[in-house]
Amino acid sequence: MSVIIEPMEKALLNNFDALLITNPTNIRYLTGFVGAAPEEREAYVLQTRNQLYLFTNALYLESAKKTKTTVVEISREEPFAKKLSQILKRCHLAKPQGDTLKGIRLGFEENDLTVAEYHKIMHVHKNVMLVPTQGRVEELRMMKREDEIKNIRAAAKLTDQCFKFLLNKMKPGVTEGAIAWEIESFIRTRGAQLAFSPIVAFGKNTSQPHYQSSDVRLQSSDLILLDFGAKVNGYCSDMTRVVSVGKPKDKWKRAYNAVFDAQHAALEYLHLEGVKAHLPGDVRRSGAAVDRIAREVIEKSGFPVYPHSLGHGVGLAIHEAPRLTIKKDQILKPNMVVTVEPGIYVEGSYGIRIEDLVLLKKDGIEILSTSKKEMTIL
Repeated sequence: MSVIIEPMEKALLNNFDALLITNPTNIRYLTGFVGAAPEEREAYVLQTRNQLYLFTNALYLESAKKTKTTVVEISREEPFAKKLSQILKRCHLAKPQGDTLKGIRLGFEENDLTVAEYHKIMHVHKNVMLVPTQGRVEELRMMKREDEIKNIRAAAKLTDQCFKFLLNKMKPGVTEGAIAWEIESFIRTRGAQLAFSPIVAFGKNTSQPHYQSSDVRLQSSDLILLDFGAKVNGYCSDMTRVVSVGKPKDKWKRAYNAVFDAQHAALEYLHLEGVKAHLPGDVRRSGAAVDRIAREVIEKSGFPVYPHSLGHGVGLAIHEAPRLTIKKDQILKPNMVVTVEPGIYVEGSYGIRIEDLVLLKKDGIEILSTSKKEMTIL
């Protein structure tokens, strides 16, 4: 389903005659088109002032025709650059001078278009001005529609169900890889997909924030960190929980309490600032402020602060705007979905992270992850 309406056209184009979209996630957001291999170039989208064009090959024509776009077939004989020229001329974006389209300003996604593609377009469109852009569609994606929130909520629910299922699977002797497979199997057999490759870490491996699961076996007095999410109709969820096998060590409990308190303070800020938005005055939820709040709680507890942002947006991509970080302040608005995930990592020893998926609302927040946050002891 295309979400392009007139205000969005204006936001995308601004001072351009047309905008070329090549990022597969942005193409899906704008048109509903989904290819089989996002890492390959399966489609292009062109937004003009009065039309949305979807360029793809014969393999995808049937599915492309289900979108609310004008579908343009491309092939080896009729490549994209040539078809693009025909469309630009047809749209009368500039008065053709011979075979040229002099004066057209064509925006493109500089973080996605390859150098080879750029040169192919320039070879055909010598007089078209190609102008790099960043984040135009991503900015629209930050604000979630009701249908998007519904899918994210469903993904979060499935993630909670999976965590409950896993508690009976984590027994001494099982490998990290086996638990990762249990996560994937649980989610896929329920008609969903993985939002990302699950992080399953045992013992000292929990100190690595983005650890890759291996054949390490669970011991009878280990700490377990699980970071995973489901994807429903293309929309992701993200949650992290920590489990202790047997009685947790005192240092684990102190660290866990510090992370728990840091997350609670961050969530309280997001909720109260949302409530205050109804009061007179300029009240803004700040991504930098909420990150700073969580860091200060951990610092005061005597632990090292986490080496990542407090959180990130979640939607069609598992990591998208906005970012909750002291490095770059972003105003957090209603209908954004973000993670809140403070952590403590002690190299070579242990790691603690608690992560929830949060919907920002006009009058506060809704925590979409409902699995209990007190440390689970098996």
